[in-house]
Amino acid sequence: MGQQITVLGAGAGGLTTTADLTIQGHDVTLFELPKFESNLEAIRSNEGIDITGAANEGHARPATVTSDPAEAVEDTDLVIQVVPNFAFEPFAEAVGPHLSEGQPFVLLSANTMSALEYRQILDDVGAPEIRLGETPSLAYAVRKTSPSSVHVLGIKRELSVAGLPAEHSSVLAEQMDDVFPFSVSAAENVLETSLFNANPVIHPVGALLNAGEIESPDDEYYLYQNVTDSIGRVMSRVDEERAEIGEALGLEVKTVGELFHDWYGIGENEYYATTTNSLRTSSIHGPIQGPDSLDHRYVTEDVPYGLVPLSEMAAACGVETPTIDSLIQLAEDVHHTDFRADGRTLDDCGIDATDRDALLRVATRSTPVSSLAEACR
Repeated sequence: MGQQITVLGAGAGGLTTTADLTIQGHDVTLFELPKFESNLEAIRSNEGIDITGAANEGHARPATVTSDPAEAVEDTDLVIQVVPNFAFEPFAEAVGPHLSEGQPFVLLSANTMSALEYRQILDDVGAPEIRLGETPSLAYAVRKTSPSSVHVLGIKRELSVAGLPAEHSSVLAEQMDDVFPFSVSAAENVLETSLFNANPVIHPVGALLNAGEIESPDDEYYLYQNVTDSIGRVMSRVDEERAEIGEALGLEVKTVGELFHDWYGIGENEYYATTTNSLRTSSIHGPIQGPDSLDHRYVTEDVPYGLVPLSEMAAACGVETPTIDSLIQLAEDVHHTDFRADGRTLDDCGIDATDRDALLRVATRSTPVSSLAEACR
């Protein structure tokens, strides 16, 4: 029997999640912010969403398409948010007051420390204590082909979810495992899911170190096809620094090569391919064109919401991250933007004490973040 599910966000990931789960037999509501009502009008005009590729193909007709937050989340079994990290605040402000105590709510488009900041935003808008969780990545590699259609290049074979507090991880994993067409397991805590996000390792390096080619009007750029040996070495160093943060927190962090193997089967013959070879040989990601500008989420999201919080976590754990820090500085110079000031910090997550134990207490907390901030002092 299908579940009542609400998907927040009508971008490529949100449309794919809505269409795939609808075709599987779930009762799905798709919500978008009122200011982006035009995204929903295209779906209404098409009487649904067309989905092709690696997921369930067909024409999906969601049960409800709405920009009314109360209608969207009322009595739903599971809320799944699929929006960029820079859109967290308006979505939390819209739906937060209408959520129910203990309602399952998963951030499917998480980056680094996403659930920690989202819980803080929900506290600020007076939302109840929900059963909040996050995954380390989107479920699908997907691109929009029209305002009401998507093409899925790949779908993960497995994914993990962490609850906040961590005691909710198993319950969320069991519920999501019943919903999605792949295996969902419980992560140790939200620090693990933060560190299992591959985007900050891949996207900023590939974009920033190919700035000239990306900005050339005569070239079509394919990030994954352009992972040269030199760029691969920088990506691998970011990967190593990410693993060092995990080691300091008592977590075993997989390399990007290992993640791509587990998620997509890439490097199957070698079991675990190297990070560089995994990216170069990915038949799923290779055809993805872009970015065509440095004003792209590969930089504007994955630096302030990926690399900056990784740097913050590292500093709290006493781990040096010179490569991550240099990429942040380079992105700031390119954009004339203070990504450290504008990005996700420990303070944004309600963590006043900047040490390893404070991070672990927040990730496994059984008390609200606002109360824990006092305890961490």
